[in-house]
Amino acid sequence: MSPRRKALVTLIKLTDLVIVMACLVGALALTAEKGDGATGGVLDTQITILTMLCVGVYLVLWHFALRMRGLYNSYRLSPASREIRDLATAVAIATLPLVPLSLPHRFEYVRPAFLVVFPLLVFGGLGVERRALRAVARQVRNLGRNLRDVIIVGDGGPALEGAARLAQRDGLGYRVIEVLNVRSKGGSPTVSGNGAAHGAPRAPDDTLGQLAALLESRPIDEVFLGLPLDGSEPLIRPIIALCEEQGITVRVVAHLAALDWGKASIDTLGEQPVITISSGPPDSLRLVAKRLIDLAGATGGLLLLAPVMAAIAIAVKLDSGGPILFVQERVGLNRRRFPAYKFRTMVVDAERLQADLEHLNEAEGPVFKIEEDPRCTRLGRWLRRLSLDELPQLVNVLMGDMSLVGPRPLPVRDVDRIDTRWHRRRFSVKPGITCLWQINSREPKFEEWIRSDMEYIDNWSLTLDLKILAKTIPAVISGQGAH
Repeated sequence: MSPRRKALVTLIKLTDLVIVMACLVGALALTAEKGDGATGGVLDTQITILTMLCVGVYLVLWHFALRMRGLYNSYRLSPASREIRDLATAVAIATLPLVPLSLPHRFEYVRPAFLVVFPLLVFGGLGVERRALRAVARQVRNLGRNLRDVIIVGDGGPALEGAARLAQRDGLGYRVIEVLNVRSKGGSPTVSGNGAAHGAPRAPDDTLGQLAALLESRPIDEVFLGLPLDGSEPLIRPIIALCEEQGITVRVVAHLAALDWGKASIDTLGEQPVITISSGPPDSLRLVAKRLIDLAGATGGLLLLAPVMAAIAIAVKLDSGGPILFVQERVGLNRRRFPAYKFRTMVVDAERLQADLEHLNEAEGPVFKIEEDPRCTRLGRWLRRLSLDELPQLVNVLMGDMSLVGPRPLPVRDVDRIDTRWHRRRFSVKPGITCLWQINSREPKFEEWIRSDMEYIDNWSLTLDLKILAKTIPAVISGQGAH
């Protein structure tokens, strides 16, 4: 680490502790009861050596919590969400030791309200500080200052593409000094950061020596490795060892496959990096929030609609006798099967009769649908038109098999007939009661239906879920959401 960066990191550490201290005093002042005895509140408390010692120890704890979560490392290539997630974890870790102090007769000022106000103030203060630092750093790099000199070691075109991407994003602050092309035959010549060519591609055996010479000739901050992992391990290992010896950061750009839909993240298993590629929403606090919305919505819906559901149950029984609910095995998240509940809208032996009606199927693709299905009961047609037959699926949401919003769960019969592999990506998320196609089109073709589900998966957010829920009720009332 350069002396300039050391000074900057030290300044950030001190600023963090000042913010934590200010938030600590502010939270105590906001939550203390002003009429407690003769103290007149926390601001009138006498400062003793023991108090100063306790605060000092607590600030040291904060320092280690922030450092442990990597908040003093470089976030140049990381999304802002990762820094926010690390900060939230550090705040939780540093606040947890205060919980025992809130117990009766332990410490008069650490009340339950303080345990809510203090972490919120710290998270907001440190979050604003880091947002400001990112903005200032971006402006400084755009002016050509605080740049990091890098060497890219790669295999032909991918290495040159990586250099071009780094060069185009001025806000990252990377200056490409050299691109070492290790392809032994053919390929493009290596180029330096100023775009000048440097001869034919180097043989893999020469690459390590060339890199060592470059590292000796001038200061280098980072080395990017853009090599295929299937045959380059004998070269990657000594390059990493060489850089480790000199304290140079190595970033490995893995060339496993072109990801059209998937998202990659890095984890560790022991000391080994693990690249995770997933096509659905990653496990995160947002999924926890989605589950809480599902629980609240399903519980509230069942309570509010209980009279309506009771009336429908009685009507189904009087209209056609037989069971009130129709229970069908459907395919959900990761192709796991679960029983889906609906009010029965067809005759009792509807599934057995379906085989005799396959020739009347009007739907494209693997799904089965007849506009005027002869198996529907009189009441069933109205329930389907208003989508009231799906109200029991709120129970599926409570059980965790479904969500309020997500691709509709398909019957096993339909899933077995899907013959296009990318259609199966809809099983990477939990199925739902409503989704985009229910509010956008009454009778979509199967291909359009699937593309609509893919659009939802690729653009999922809590805001999108809330928008879909807000539009579902008008769509159902108008008959647009019927299916």
